[in-house]
Amino acid sequence: MRYILSLITGLVTLFGNVLGGYWVLGNAILILVIFVLLDWSFRPNKKSNDSASPAVPNLVLILHVLLHTLAILTLLHGVHTHHFEGLILIGALLSSGINAGISGIVVAHELIHRRSKAMRFLGVWNLLGVHYTHFYIEHIFNHHKNVGTSLDPATARKGESLYAFIGRTIPAQFMSALKIAGSKKKSKTNIVIFFWIIQLVLDIAIFYFLGGFVLFVFILQSIIAVLLLEYVNYIEHYGLSRPDAKKVDLTHSWQSNTLTSRITLLELSRHSDHHLRAHKPYHLLVSHEESPEMPGGYFGVFYICLIPSLWFKMIDPLLLKLQEVGGE
Repeated sequence: MRYILSLITGLVTLFGNVLGGYWVLGNAILILVIFVLLDWSFRPNKKSNDSASPAVPNLVLILHVLLHTLAILTLLHGVHTHHFEGLILIGALLSSGINAGISGIVVAHELIHRRSKAMRFLGVWNLLGVHYTHFYIEHIFNHHKNVGTSLDPATARKGESLYAFIGRTIPAQFMSALKIAGSKKKSKTNIVIFFWIIQLVLDIAIFYFLGGFVLFVFILQSIIAVLLLEYVNYIEHYGLSRPDAKKVDLTHSWQSNTLTSRITLLELSRHSDHHLRAHKPYHLLVSHEESPEMPGGYFGVFYICLIPSLWFKMIDPLLLKLQEVGGE
């Protein structure tokens, strides 16, 4: 039941967009201030869930999809009706973009791993809302196979700043997905191109019915969401490399047991276990003693990550210890 609390980000965003005024800043303040402080306030919690029932966890995912969709629609409606202008527009854009990173991409990440076609469809739907549908192909067929190697553009190298990583990984992931989809012999259609045709139709519809500026805002909130995704990719595997021939194990992902990150991001921070069993539902993921532990939660290290010198000072000594223990 604790995962119901993760819906607060989508609800705050939605209510902010509906109420207007400075209420639109709600989710931005929640994520960028309150959750950052909470991440450093709570001790790591390594306990696992007692119940294996998927009913409530699955319902939470579906509600996130709904909130993600409604948050985008209310944002676009507010821009179209001139309800959002000036600083209010910036606040609504920031809150909605952050929510698109959580209710949109984080939830999509969980959904595209499901065996159910309906769940995977919802995952692609969420990715359409952030112009990042190729993530489906790249993440499933390359990242999980080649994480920690030079073949994975989503693995950050030691000494690589967040900014250098983002500049490298975004185009590299797209090109990799395009190549993977084109190599599928069973399909006559490149699924990445197919998804982007759908995306283009959606964008044209927004442009036609709501105008160019509304489309511009839609793209901007997508950029915010994608940047948050790549920030997460950066911290999840920073510096954890392996030879191509070595099998992926629990030491190739950073994990964090900070309760704020665990609940809000649907156990994404238990990333080592996710890479061990990709199809394992989020509510069943566990902490592993042998997995490298991040010094803070996903929210807590955000501002540190924005200053490369601070990030390297915090994380590189831990990385060195891990390499000494591993004999590398």
